[in-house]
Amino acid sequence: MFAYPLSATAAMLLAAIALLLCLEAARRARWNAGIDEHLGWALATALILLGHRMTVELPSGLALHYLGSAFLTLLLGYPRALLSMAMVFAAEAARGGDWSNWGLRVLLSGALPVVTMWAIVGACRRWLPANPFVFLLACGLFGQFAAYCVQLCASALAYVVLAPDVPAAFVDEILPYALLLAAGEAWLEGMLVTLLVVYVPGSVRLFDEGFYLRKRGN
Repeated sequence: MFAYPLSATAAMLLAAIALLLCLEAARRARWNAGIDEHLGWALATALILLGHRMTVELPSGLALHYLGSAFLTLLLGYPRALLSMAMVFAAEAARGGDWSNWGLRVLLSGALPVVTMWAIVGACRRWLPANPFVFLLACGLFGQFAAYCVQLCASALAYVVLAPDVPAAFVDEILPYALLLAAGEAWLEGMLVTLLVVYVPGSVRLFDEGFYLRKRGN
């Protein structure tokens, strides 16, 4: 967790782009779903926010925190996951009193891993066998780690570009630790996805039972 040194104009432009993406996601979200589905959405968002409060302090004073965006994508689907991450970052900005990085955080840590995870799921459906283990391994485990790697590398690139005087603080110290923690997070979330798919398959939005189960039985 760190602050990007953005000008007021850049911060407003990025916030406007992030807001447009959120409005489009809101248009696509299933607002007519049942109350149970909405409660699950609210609970998942609250848990991700709680996870973001748990940080690992580094000697430089910077901190690493839980990511959760790829897991939310599998659990909720693209529109709701993006809206949830935008709300999480808004809550963090309101708590710290600094909104200058909200738009960039939504784009880098929200939209980018969400879209990456959604694309991975689509690619697995198109090119890999219709087997539930393919979803659990390719999407639930390795796919989540790949999405987090994309997110972290993009964040590192943005930090180097926006703060060229102090790039080593991120690239040399934070990025290796972040990738290591992302591997552990993907492993943990992969196990959670497996449990949900086995016992409550309807709770994982991007797990298509008709494709992975019924098609296999025909």
